[in-house]
Amino acid sequence: MTNMADIHPSNGRPASFDEKHDEKHDSSGKSSLAAGDESPTRLENGKADTALLLNEQEILARVRAHPDDATPIFLTFSKHDSDNPRQWPKWKKWYITCFASFLNVITCLCAGGYSSAQDDIIEVFGVSAEVATLGLSMYILGFAVGPMVLAPLSEYYGRSPVYIGSWFILFIFQLPVALAPNIATVIVCRFIQGFGGSAPLTNTGGSISDVWERNDSGNAMMIYGVSSTFGPPFALVLSGYIVQRTTWHWLFWIFMIITGCLWVLMVFTLPETRHSTILERKAKQLRKVLGKEGVSGAALQNISDVANKLEKRSLHSLFAVQLVRPFRFLFTEPITMGAAAYNGFIYGVVYLFNEAIPKVFADGHDFTVGEWGCAFAGIAIGVLIAACFYPLQERYYLRRVAENDGKGVPEARMWQARFGALLLPISLFWFAWTSYPSVHWIVPIIASSLFGAGIYIVILGVLNYVVDSYQTYSASALAGVILIRNLVGAGFPLFASQMYDKLGNEWASTLLAFLAILFVPIPIWWFYRGEQLRLKSPWAREHFSQDEDAPH
Repeated sequence: MTNMADIHPSNGRPASFDEKHDEKHDSSGKSSLAAGDESPTRLENGKADTALLLNEQEILARVRAHPDDATPIFLTFSKHDSDNPRQWPKWKKWYITCFASFLNVITCLCAGGYSSAQDDIIEVFGVSAEVATLGLSMYILGFAVGPMVLAPLSEYYGRSPVYIGSWFILFIFQLPVALAPNIATVIVCRFIQGFGGSAPLTNTGGSISDVWERNDSGNAMMIYGVSSTFGPPFALVLSGYIVQRTTWHWLFWIFMIITGCLWVLMVFTLPETRHSTILERKAKQLRKVLGKEGVSGAALQNISDVANKLEKRSLHSLFAVQLVRPFRFLFTEPITMGAAAYNGFIYGVVYLFNEAIPKVFADGHDFTVGEWGCAFAGIAIGVLIAACFYPLQERYYLRRVAENDGKGVPEARMWQARFGALLLPISLFWFAWTSYPSVHWIVPIIASSLFGAGIYIVILGVLNYVVDSYQTYSASALAGVILIRNLVGAGFPLFASQMYDKLGNEWASTLLAFLAILFVPIPIWWFYRGEQLRLKSPWAREHFSQDEDAPH
């Protein structure tokens, strides 16, 4: 299973508790014991004591039969537990997948769509292009900061409250931007919007991991990958004509309407999917039921969920882990460093294009704001075409898994990425040297479609590889990747105008192409030598057997 990213919180601590499942439990830790079974699974808790791993009915039966037994009991899902998100009906899983992925598209719409209003903002507030560009960069900077704060909150309160609370921030802060009296208001509120809009970066990949098992997640990840890479270019396709036919104020009013409608749907239709949160609530309800039956307080205190195992969590400790461990991964783990650098470069170029494409098509081909916005359709179409070929990648991965006795093979995630990495420099060279006004405008747009295909293939492959490699610690690794990705994405647009003005359209894009060549060896290296890298990592080595499929 992936996690894109992009983003989802881990359990916030090392997997020091070794769960020893017997044949009565599946690999996800879901109990298949019937209520009252006399031989429950026993787990070593690291203190020379034992604990019992039981489902809800088993706990009720055991505690009622032995009300004074103080043996620690950890609640887990039964094999066909309807409260387990992975046991939900497929229609419900697909609704959650599509809804959460659509949030990615909309938050990217709010990010990149700002560029269509930038010329009007420059004129109205009398600021330079660099100052106006801060409205885009600060939103992406909010993307970088948001996951560092929202990930611990997601673990502590669950995914649903974080979705609802942060998305409301994105919704309500469209209002002051639409009514902004000065550029300072725009810049500050755009940062706050980006912070709120980062909820999908924190949660969506985790939500998909919650409801889909690894070997069944291929199509879900295809949709999630499209939403992550299709959103930024598609934003300009829509926003350009909105600004051209109305005013820049109406762009943010429309954003407010869209995000508000989604927030209402979210409140009423998006369920909690985080396994640890659901189990924690079930354990609390169990203690309440047994308490009413007169079970002693000592016995009740020894009933916990399998995620927390009687440990008291605190936001302080969660923040300590979430803020420190990603940096440790960034500076000590070659896999994380490579993924962060590659993703940073790709997203930097994606958002740099928000400044570059208007120069190529508005200045060189006299496109209106709506028309140069449509020029981004090339990248968006490339993403969709690449997604159509993703089933080939998934088929290859599953074949390698079958050959490996059903265990995961992270290196197989890089099969297509080896070729996708080549598309990036090829497309940038093509785009660079067809940017002359004398060349028909469709030619550089076709080149940009190859770039769109390349970013989809590479980003999905790289992030899948990171998640499969680190598993329990994947959220920490991905937090570092996403932080660098968005810091670079925020920085690139700030120098785009100067770079294209001084080097010219052709040589500026050529410089990006040469930089893209430097990253081509990464997916090739991981595909052929990834096992050695994982063996050298103390974090990845814990999961080298690849026999787990836990949600994140």
